Amino acid sequence: MFYKRISLYFLFLCGFSFVAQATHLKGGEITAKRVSDKTLTFEFTLTTYTENNRANVEQNAVNFCFGDGSTILSAKRSAGYPINLGNGTMKNVYKIQYTYPAASLFYKVSVAVPNRNDGVLNITRSVDVPFYVETIFSINAGLGLNSTPVLLNPAVDLTAVVGQPFIHNSNAVDAEGDSLAYRLSVSRTGAELTCDPAGRGLIAPNFKQPNEVSATPSSFTINAKTGDLVWRSPQEVGMYNCAFIVEEWRNGVKISETVRDMQIEVKDLDNRGPILTVPADVCVQAGTRINQLITAIDQVSKTGRVDPITITSTGNVYAIDTTYAVKPPNATFTSAPRQTSLNAVGTFNWQTDCVHIRKEDYDVFFKAEDFPPVTNSGVSNLVDSKIWKIRVLAPAVKNVTATAGIGTQIVLRWTSYACSLPNASLILYRKQGACDAVTNASCTTGMTQTGYTELARLPITATTYTDNAIVKNTNYSYVVVVAFTNSKGVDDFSPMSNAACYLIASASPIMTNVSVLKTSTTAGENFVRWTRPVKLDTLQYPGPYSYQLMRAVGTGAFGAIGSPINASIRTAVNDTSYTDTGLNTTALTYRYRTDFYYTLNGVRTLLEAPTPASNVRLSSQVAIASVKLAWSATVPWTNEFRTHRVYRETPRGSGNFNRIADVPVTTAATFKYIDTGVDSYGADGTFTISMKTDSSYCYYVETLGSYGAGLPAMELINKSQIICGIPQSDLFPCPPSLQVYTVDCASLDTKADCSFSSFTNQLNWTPTVSGVCDPDIVSYKIYYAKDSSSPYTLLATTSTLNFSHILQNSYRGCYYVTAVSALGKESAPSSKICVENCASFDLPNLFSPNGDGLNDTFKPMRCPRFVTNVNAKIVDRNGQLIYQYSGPLAGFGWNGTNSNGVQMAASSYFYTCDVVFDLFDKSAQTKSLKGWVELVR
Repeated sequence: MFYKRISLYFLFLCGFSFVAQATHLKGGEITAKRVSDKTLTFEFTLTTYTENNRANVEQNAVNFCFGDGSTILSAKRSAGYPINLGNGTMKNVYKIQYTYPAASLFYKVSVAVPNRNDGVLNITRSVDVPFYVETIFSINAGLGLNSTPVLLNPAVDLTAVVGQPFIHNSNAVDAEGDSLAYRLSVSRTGAELTCDPAGRGLIAPNFKQPNEVSATPSSFTINAKTGDLVWRSPQEVGMYNCAFIVEEWRNGVKISETVRDMQIEVKDLDNRGPILTVPADVCVQAGTRINQLITAIDQVSKTGRVDPITITSTGNVYAIDTTYAVKPPNATFTSAPRQTSLNAVGTFNWQTDCVHIRKEDYDVFFKAEDFPPVTNSGVSNLVDSKIWKIRVLAPAVKNVTATAGIGTQIVLRWTSYACSLPNASLILYRKQGACDAVTNASCTTGMTQTGYTELARLPITATTYTDNAIVKNTNYSYVVVVAFTNSKGVDDFSPMSNAACYLIASASPIMTNVSVLKTSTTAGENFVRWTRPVKLDTLQYPGPYSYQLMRAVGTGAFGAIGSPINASIRTAVNDTSYTDTGLNTTALTYRYRTDFYYTLNGVRTLLEAPTPASNVRLSSQVAIASVKLAWSATVPWTNEFRTHRVYRETPRGSGNFNRIADVPVTTAATFKYIDTGVDSYGADGTFTISMKTDSSYCYYVETLGSYGAGLPAMELINKSQIICGIPQSDLFPCPPSLQVYTVDCASLDTKADCSFSSFTNQLNWTPTVSGVCDPDIVSYKIYYAKDSSSPYTLLATTSTLNFSHILQNSYRGCYYVTAVSALGKESAPSSKICVENCASFDLPNLFSPNGDGLNDTFKPMRCPRFVTNVNAKIVDRNGQLIYQYSGPLAGFGWNGTNSNGVQMAASSYFYTCDVVFDLFDKSAQTKSLKGWVELVR
């Protein structure tokens, strides 16, 4: 009896010892990496972070479940582990390979290990709760040899202090540069020795988020973009577990989820964490060297102590495991450990290269850790961490220059492009007008300057281009952008090159003015002016000289006005003018040019025809309690990026015009003004009025322009014709013009499986902006009714010019669309269009019920559609009823037996079949079929 007591006591002690030693797991995660392009073979890595105790030493293996119904497999701990990471934490790695039988939208690999640390406050009896993590990932050919993200920052930032913010960042990186996102999860548990889904991935007993334990409020969040896990701030001493998920996305599709479960220990210490400072996020062009200082200071503790600081950095920009590291040249980070000066510093250095170009940022992780004196409370190092984002862009094309070519050609040259990029080409843009420098805003790519249009697409190897389509006396600016396929497989662009600007001066005169002097339908007048020849070689082109003024109406052909005008080319004579009379300046636009003639062997000879210039054309639009004005002019100088002037007749009918506004304009699209009655220009008196809807108001505008560099500097002021407009009291947009498209019915007959899960009507419309309707449309409303006699209801609101209506049972429906203005006014309905179903029901004349799966049943062929009811009878040659059916289409079909289930003999049988269709047209709603069918065995 005494022996038994001692034995039981010994067993109790041993059991207690085992439980105490088994509590060791702090955190961990699983990563997956496909290792073969021939088979679906993956390598899985479980990384755990544990206490430094006997239980961890004895944890030589773990069990993996692979999520495909297979049995559990054991993986041994990798050689060289565990590794002591400091801060009381050991790192363990377990690897295993597994080949999946088939691709799948997702598989879930998981590991459960007994036991978590004891005493976790937000999990009931945590020592009895197995530690559990899982990773979900997709397998398909399009993903290639994909790897799930690896978490470079180990789960060693485990100490928090009461009342101070706690931060942890996993520094997740992805080998393929896929997008990553983060979200909080819950700690889970699972059975160690089974892969039964019912026993794995269960929420840990009574799990709460760490901030939900204490009655004192605090927040516990994770930044979805950076991955910063922040507890602001712990309130109660103890151990807590938490979990978060790292999502991997490619081209808008989520392809994996990795769970990290980790422990946080909150202490009440005489310590305050360091403060880390990193540079602002940056975008650089490949080839740029990045050299930046990283700094950190330690906060003074309660007792006035400042501790040494070590700054470390991780990320795939460094020379780490080749699967995850970028290609050389790699970045370096140098920083002395345990720095005691006021500011701890480190230096980041990276010579970026073409191989580093990608769509996503590089996340470089920096961590500052303090080292207070060791106390009886154990390890109490505190950290601050931050992610520095670096994006490496394709470099801009460099050294673009423009020079004169032969005749009226401009020759462009640039440095050969340095990077070899997928599907790369050069896009050459051109702008006519002022010469402006190009500035690339941070992280912007592609053409972002206004006024440029695409001129040519060239091979990436091209270094020169000759522009033949130019006009003299006009500045042309050129910019080159590289187009290529980025790391996501989509179109991308480099930043813009520098702008090269050039002007080929003409020896002929240049036009300077076409200004409306008088507005009339028959007696209108335009004032036309031009300069003497700008760069005339009098030895090559001797006099005497003359001008011939040419005019065109609208886009018509030019014709001479009057006789030639003798030309003086003396410097003192700067220009010549002409007043053109008897015009319809109310309704028409006129273009002018002045041809210049010299004398060759006594013959009057045309030297050059200058670029024409048109008069300023002003138009008005009706608006509520206001008049909208817009103007344009086709001229060889530029009226853009200047200030134009608006004049209003004051008082009405007086013929006197008062300057009411100076309008800053940029591109031609901004040559607009809305007169609400305010006079904002006071130099000639202020005449603000109340706009009346029964009155007409008249206006003209003056444009201010100039030629660019290389031509005479002068301000060119030109006046438009006079135009009048009447404000409206209530203005609605016009109804749009609607069209509705459905699928080609014939294509439904050939559908392989005759399955129709949905039906789509495609609506397209065009806005109507003419007449007296408000053109300022901001959205459209689509209305739907199931038939023409049913009430219409609002189906959708959109700002686009199309809408796809997906129905579940048929195409049937009626539609109209309305336009909604910026003022919220809704137009009248568009035309109403109804869509009919394309019904179909045809019976074969032969079937063979022999059980081979082909034509075993007498039933409709070619995908019957929109049938609501079938009434059918089949009789034999003697008129004996063999088969009868009445009901929905799905139940109709004769299998070749009679009502008693007896197989009928091979023969001819006769049927009648009445079919009811789901149609608007009542005359077509029924169809009666009569005929025979041959039963073949």
